[in-house]
Amino acid sequence: MTAGPRAFRPAPRPAFRPAFWPAVCAAAMVAGPADAGVRYRCELLDGSERVALEDLSARFSAAVRRCTAFEVADLPGPRIETEFTTLAFTRPRPSPAPLTWRTNPQPLALGAPHLQRMVQQASRKHGLDPRLVGALVHVESAYQTQARSPKGALGLMQIMPATGARYGVASRQDLLDPATNIDVGARYLRDLNEMFDGRVDLVLAAYNAGEGAVKRYGNRIPPYRETQDYVRKILKLYEGE
Repeated sequence: MTAGPRAFRPAPRPAFRPAFWPAVCAAAMVAGPADAGVRYRCELLDGSERVALEDLSARFSAAVRRCTAFEVADLPGPRIETEFTTLAFTRPRPSPAPLTWRTNPQPLALGAPHLQRMVQQASRKHGLDPRLVGALVHVESAYQTQARSPKGALGLMQIMPATGARYGVASRQDLLDPATNIDVGARYLRDLNEMFDGRVDLVLAAYNAGEGAVKRYGNRIPPYRETQDYVRKILKLYEGE
């Protein structure tokens, strides 16, 4: 058991390797003979996309996840060359700087007092920031203990039954118990915090979209509108804006 709240540790920003991009861009623009009606939409490891004349995934596997062929006719004629050259030469935006957190934030005055106390107790037990967990509970359920989502998530922290089972709580009724629900959610957040080395934005994104989705997009917030809005709402509450 952790003695007190553990600060979220900012992870070092991965070094950008610009050496890949001249080669990738050159391949995209001056590749050998190609079918005039075919282009390749290539997904990069950082989650962005480029359009190329050839499949770049084999030659540039350190930077390119996969490429999918498509007919030029899939895009309106006047746009294809503009979009092609722009995507081929646009340098991907670097990851935002890791977020830093206040040392002793005041708790959020959200939800009934007894529920706030449960959030604070579970947060401290698992080494988390009570203010951040409280903001997550508010966004997830507005502190409604019997909240149920169309996808089957339950309770204050909207725990999926499969996640509950992972932490030894198999009963849906048990997951609706406020203390149990908060404890399971806090344990999951603790594990996500370890998995993503204290990157709070990634922890929140993984809580919403799943850790697999965050990893698939190169340890970035997935490009899902719901997830991006979710992270933004929680951080806005957390930071008191």
